[in-house]
Amino acid sequence: MGDKMKRIIALVILVIAVLGVFITHKTLSKDSMRISYIALGDSVAAGRDPYGATVYGYPDYIKDYLEENDKLYFYTKDFSKSGYTTKDIINEIEGNYTKEVDGKTIYLKEALRESDLVTLQIGANDFIDTLSISELESMLNEIASLKKEIDNVITKVESVIVLLKQYAKEQIIVIGYYNPLPRFTTYKNEINELVKYFNNKLEELCEEYNIYYVDIFDIFDNNEELLPNPFDIHTNTDGYKKIANRIIKSIE
Repeated sequence: MGDKMKRIIALVILVIAVLGVFITHKTLSKDSMRISYIALGDSVAAGRDPYGATVYGYPDYIKDYLEENDKLYFYTKDFSKSGYTTKDIINEIEGNYTKEVDGKTIYLKEALRESDLVTLQIGANDFIDTLSISELESMLNEIASLKKEIDNVITKVESVIVLLKQYAKEQIIVIGYYNPLPRFTTYKNEINELVKYFNNKLEELCEEYNIYYVDIFDIFDNNEELLPNPFDIHTNTDGYKKIANRIIKSIE
């Protein structure tokens, strides 16, 4: 066998060895059949209950579902926070925020790159920030102007999605909203109209960017028992479980 042939064989063996190490590393670093799940968003995504406590939210029930089906690799909802707006989510991603999860420091950009599933629920606080509670009734008489405010919020949500898609290359699910003031009967129709308008705009945005949208409005419509505190806009654990079930249907 000539020296040239020996060098070719040696090169082939080296390439095979390198590929073998690479494939082994990829297999060990993450089971391709399991899911890394990150929940981003505001207080509803964080699991705030009607009395100000953080409870089992819909991301936790989704985590349980994945775990029960031996599909969970990694999960965190720690990047969701009460009061968050679109600007907060953008700051989190651009600033590559970190959280301690199971004793490990998790960098958001890297977590998003490794994610198989991201749920996003954001925009409600952006809209609420444009309202004056003392002038709420008069403002609800100006539905057209409030819809323009929603259009502005949708533009901000779009900015979040564009940024998110730079890192999260797999499945992204955007969750809509429900009427948070069902007992405000005088203007219930107007509030319903605004929430539905917001949700429709979210759905159109998701279609444009080829991501999933999950509507939850009907879950809470005429189900006031899911919002037991008349002085708070958050649902109880039953409501979160129903939201999770709706999202799980989309996952399935």
